[in-house]
Amino acid sequence: MFKSINTLILALVFLLSNSATAHDSTSHQSDAYLIIASYNPDTRRMSDFITSFQVNLLKENDKAEVLIEDMGCKNFYTEAHTWPGQIANLLKKHNNKNIKALILLGQESWASFLHLASVDSSIVSQFKNVPVYSAFVSENGIDLPNTIYDPEWRPLAINMVSKAQEYFACGGFVNTYDVKENIKLIKSFYPDTKNIAFITDNTYGGTSLTALVRKEMEAFPELKYIGIDGRRVSAAQAKENIKNLPANTAVLIGTWRVNNEGQYFLRNSLEELFKNINDIPIFSLTGSGIGSVAIGGYVPLYGANAEMIARQITRYNHGDKNAIQFEKSANHFSFDRRKVDELGVRPDQLPANSSFIDSEDPQLRKYRTFVIALSGGLAILIFFAVMFALLYTRNKRLRQNLEKNEKELIVAKERAEESDRLKSSFLANMSHEIRTPLNAIVGFSQLMSDDNCTDQEKAKFADVISQNSDMLLTLITDIIDISRMDTGKMNFIYEKIRISKLSERIGNTTLHLKKPGIEYIFKFDPEDIELYTDVHRLSQVMINLFTNANKFTDKGTITLEHKIEKEKNRILFTIEDTGSGIPLEQRSRLFERFEKLDEYKQGAGLGLAISKQIINQLGGEIWIDPDYTSGAKFCFTHPL
Repeated sequence: MFKSINTLILALVFLLSNSATAHDSTSHQSDAYLIIASYNPDTRRMSDFITSFQVNLLKENDKAEVLIEDMGCKNFYTEAHTWPGQIANLLKKHNNKNIKALILLGQESWASFLHLASVDSSIVSQFKNVPVYSAFVSENGIDLPNTIYDPEWRPLAINMVSKAQEYFACGGFVNTYDVKENIKLIKSFYPDTKNIAFITDNTYGGTSLTALVRKEMEAFPELKYIGIDGRRVSAAQAKENIKNLPANTAVLIGTWRVNNEGQYFLRNSLEELFKNINDIPIFSLTGSGIGSVAIGGYVPLYGANAEMIARQITRYNHGDKNAIQFEKSANHFSFDRRKVDELGVRPDQLPANSSFIDSEDPQLRKYRTFVIALSGGLAILIFFAVMFALLYTRNKRLRQNLEKNEKELIVAKERAEESDRLKSSFLANMSHEIRTPLNAIVGFSQLMSDDNCTDQEKAKFADVISQNSDMLLTLITDIIDISRMDTGKMNFIYEKIRISKLSERIGNTTLHLKKPGIEYIFKFDPEDIELYTDVHRLSQVMINLFTNANKFTDKGTITLEHKIEKEKNRILFTIEDTGSGIPLEQRSRLFERFEKLDEYKQGAGLGLAISKQIINQLGGEIWIDPDYTSGAKFCFTHPL
């Protein structure tokens, strides 16, 4: 909510500022204040500063434009050497403006600007006579690296205020960190302390604090410095390092916001870092962790003081060249009241003017009774709501089950009726299909027993009996195959076979079906590959198709062809003939059981239905080529 209000105020300020500029464009059209933020200026503290800054300028009737730029600093470990170049580009971008003051928000932009001044003064020369201000920065700092960051790099602590005053007329608000006072505080609580473990993260602020603590601890030779540096270790490694700290060690927290990969930690990252660690005293140099894990510390009273900077700018613009000054933060002792109470320390034993942070939310403590009553009421409401939801869900499930059972009964009834119809149809078809070859077998067998039958006639009759026996055997085999498929008991035995060998087998098996005037043509892909398939079932399909082609072709050709389609990971088989063809109206029903093109041709109409199920089981597809008009052309595929 606060962020939305700040955004609205900022928008109104911009509108007012632009309106004011329009009324006096002749004198102030190119005047501007340039703000460069280290990171997203939409964050709450940045937007609060910018809003306050502009409001205070408007109070002084300052109509200059306010320009805002963002460096987007994230990973100190990998990006620090590029920041001076980034800020140089931002400064060049506004060369054509009459910059009345430069305001740098955040330590990264502040350090980058001062580093640029020390290595390339030509770029920042335009600011020699322009006031430069800083906010959200520290008095201590470090020089940025010139090249990609070296993990072994240990920069020295420097005074950023003194460095800035060497180059520019500078002012602003800086935070100061008192390492010595914090060490004295630790020793007052724990006199036997021999080691100080300092925790910092992968930021410019963390690295500069590391340099400062190293420098200040030289005044305490009896204490050993232990660094837990977020640039070099992950959160898990830092936690392990803390667990393994030697006895008589106190932890001092610096910053812990960004991990070694440049990603921001969660808000409870410090709690996770010190979870289940109860035997190590924890203090804070910066205020981070007080209220959660730290006992307390001597920390800055943070602020940015946009009003103070705007006031200095106004005085400077009115001729007071001494108005530009640095204002340093005051420091105070801050403690977690709950942790101090746990240690048994009385408030009068703490430094004078100490402030306290209550770990427990004061609003929660104030309205404890109300919150408990409200929670109880909510619990009762939730209980009844859950019970109602459970009953509703149960009734809904029962209703759905009833509807489902009703649908299943309807489907079962329809299946039973369909099964009865199919059974009747099957018996009628089988009665006809079986009686036809049996009549021929019985009739010609009786004729052969006649004494007047010649040897030539007997041979002819025997051939007819043999053909009808084969037809009857084929019919019985088809019926068995259909039955096995319907019950899911048809076995497939896979083995490897070369295409050339399979084609040769089909040709030899169907050679006796060949009629006079018909030519068999075989077209094969030049690449002879192995198929992993059920040879018997695949042969059955090809023989069925060859048999049908012979049945409906009196002259012309029957062609078997296969093509390897590697892009589709399959092989395509086609069997085409120059016979009578298949009418369009019959093609959709051709693969159904007992469907026959010609009732006067031999066969039960099961071959194509069986072939379709076999090909589907082998992982392929079978169809009739609709574009082939010289007869019939069946196509089917098989995976490679």
